[in-house]
Amino acid sequence: MAKYFIHNLVITGALCAFATTASFAEAAPTLATAQKAYVNGNWKVAAAAYEQVCPNEPENTRTECYLWNVLALSQTGIAADFSKAGKRLDSLIDKTNPQQAIYADLMMTKAQFQMYLGRYNKAAESLVHAIETSQPHQVTVLQKVCVAVQDRAHSEELNEACKNLGNPEAQKLAAAQKEQAKAEQANAEQVASTAPQASTTPATNNDAAKAAESKVAAPATAVATAEPAQTKAPETKPAEAKSAWQLQLGAFGVKSNADLLVDNLKRRNIACTISQNTLESGKVLYIVRTGPFDTKESAVDYGAKKLAPLNVEFRPMLVKQAL
Repeated sequence: MAKYFIHNLVITGALCAFATTASFAEAAPTLATAQKAYVNGNWKVAAAAYEQVCPNEPENTRTECYLWNVLALSQTGIAADFSKAGKRLDSLIDKTNPQQAIYADLMMTKAQFQMYLGRYNKAAESLVHAIETSQPHQVTVLQKVCVAVQDRAHSEELNEACKNLGNPEAQKLAAAQKEQAKAEQANAEQVASTAPQASTTPATNNDAAKAAESKVAAPATAVATAEPAQTKAPETKPAEAKSAWQLQLGAFGVKSNADLLVDNLKRRNIACTISQNTLESGKVLYIVRTGPFDTKESAVDYGAKKLAPLNVEFRPMLVKQAL
């Protein structure tokens, strides 16, 4: 039953990519053979064909080719193939720029793998990330996957993300609120980590004995003055935080990809910063931003003038920063 479920769900998610692969399938007979085997349900033949074809594909279509390979491997019914497919999928996710459309397809497939393994909360997290990095042409398939995952996972974050699908403004607002909440939490943790901690180290038996002896030997008047005066420590207020608009330019699973974007923009006199965001799964995202800006309008204006001509996508985010 579980295999039947993942089979149908993966097929649904994969169909969105078929039209885009058809054009280069016609120009490469071996790839066309692999596609034909896949459509006919000959998973082992398809998987073997993709293994042979994908390394020779152009860079801009290679990831998509390997995604088809992952889908074929996941349906052969062989445990070793399914394990191989999962590892290959993780590798593809780590190497792919989240700004590319294929990234959302990869995360959507990851959610389906996790559903098959019974990791429903992880599947919800992956699907949320797929939605956050999706493009308009992927909405229809994502809505179908939402229904399947929401049926098993109980995640308010996923429910909100699925509800906002197809509404770009709502998605941007939700993403900004999520980013702001994370910034607030990070600031609170930073304040907590720098607060002075009271010493909880107990005195040794030797020290306790010496203290007792001194009290016994001292006259009554001395006992009253032996205790140090209790002075109230000055109250320290936690550092306040201010909000500033920044442009988010990408979230990368591999730091070298983030470094590459920062270096390229630096050569064009566009300064960027990299911050880390650790997901519940333990995966670390390296987020590239530029700014800050006084207003959202000035941030968008900067992006339109400086980033749009370079084909760099950007998203205005309201981020809280510690003073």
